[in-house]
Amino acid sequence: MTNDVVVLVFSLLVLVFGAGAEVVLPKLLGVGFPVLLTAVQFMAVRRPAVAAVLFAIAAGALEDALSSLPPVTSVSYFLGLAALIRWSGMPRAATLFTYPVYQVWIFIWTSGLGGGFFVRVLAALPTGLVTALAVGAILDCMERKAAIDEQG
Repeated sequence: MTNDVVVLVFSLLVLVFGAGAEVVLPKLLGVGFPVLLTAVQFMAVRRPAVAAVLFAIAAGALEDALSSLPPVTSVSYFLGLAALIRWSGMPRAATLFTYPVYQVWIFIWTSGLGGGFFVRVLAALPTGLVTALAVGAILDCMERKAAIDEQG
């Protein structure tokens, strides 16, 4: 297989398993673990701009569907985040800050979220950091095992 096909299969697997992990993992005070958000940050750093944008759209659409959010809520945030990362070179550990901002973004788009607004934002700090570290390490390991960056 060519490297482009391997990257496409890798990206699809990350989307499927990331969505599955978000469904299965427990929620802390009404806030889940941002697996897809962290994957978008990972792909924005590692992939060309077009691939990062397509991944952000797909991950955002999955997030909206899984969370029963209005369409384009997560897509718009994930696209903006991917563009910001590409432009500024923000590290993956910045999920510590981007996930609470995402909670504010969701609050702007929706009403009647479970849990209080400030509780959700504060709970997003540790869950974002833990998820960024874990998902980043897992995706790094998967990329090495798949030999995606090797010249062939």
